[in-house]
Amino acid sequence: MIKVIVVDDEYIVRKGLMATVNWQKYNMEVVADASNGQKGWEVFLEHSPEVVITDIVMPEQNGIELARKIKQAAPNTKILLLSCHRDFEYAQEGIKLGASGYILKTAFQDEEFEEYLKQFSAEIQSEVNEQNSNEPEVLTYSIDEKWPEPIQKAVQLITKDLSKSYSSVDIAYEVCLSRSHFSTLFSKSVGESFHSFTEKLKLDAACELLETTTLTLQEIGEKVGVHDGKYFSKWFKKCTGHTPSDYRQTKRGVDSDNFTPIP
Repeated sequence: MIKVIVVDDEYIVRKGLMATVNWQKYNMEVVADASNGQKGWEVFLEHSPEVVITDIVMPEQNGIELARKIKQAAPNTKILLLSCHRDFEYAQEGIKLGASGYILKTAFQDEEFEEYLKQFSAEIQSEVNEQNSNEPEVLTYSIDEKWPEPIQKAVQLITKDLSKSYSSVDIAYEVCLSRSHFSTLFSKSVGESFHSFTEKLKLDAACELLETTTLTLQEIGEKVGVHDGKYFSKWFKKCTGHTPSDYRQTKRGVDSDNFTPIP
């Protein structure tokens, strides 16, 4: 199901959309709603929806700022603005930021609204199909043939699927060594601890996916074994000093050699 959030400070508008629209017809499900832009951003980070329906004029944070932050974090997100006549200039700004369109609340028509939903559903399905046919390799890693065979096997296991979070105990068991022997041998062979090695692998993969794909932060987190979207952002910032959104935006015009993670 395509996940949708509805953000509007008018309770009746918000709940009315949620209750009266046949979302299932478009393979959609409203997973959360919010009464202002700040709360909208919080539920966006929590649920990583593919579609955001948002009012423009709201307290705490308006819909334009919300749209800007969402497009920086997940460029493929479909955003539909709800606007009043007095919001026309704001609506134009939202379109420039990447919103797909806007609907006037004062002249709201179900047909127009559902036409957008139909469009979003088709576009998202097309993007999913294209993504599945061009699934990126998360990371390629060259194994040193001079390493002992258990360490080579361990690194193969780790790099085969970064979405799985192995502990040193798990890997030691797989290569038939005690945890203490494995940890010592790994550090001696690779030149760093098992934990440090796996963290760097995940960070390299996350950076590569942020640079080369339009996957959401939640999707990237899942691919590198950090399955909570909020924790992924905190973890990434702790490692690099930058949020994933800032990193992605900066990398579009900056050489990666000039963007050094925190040791």
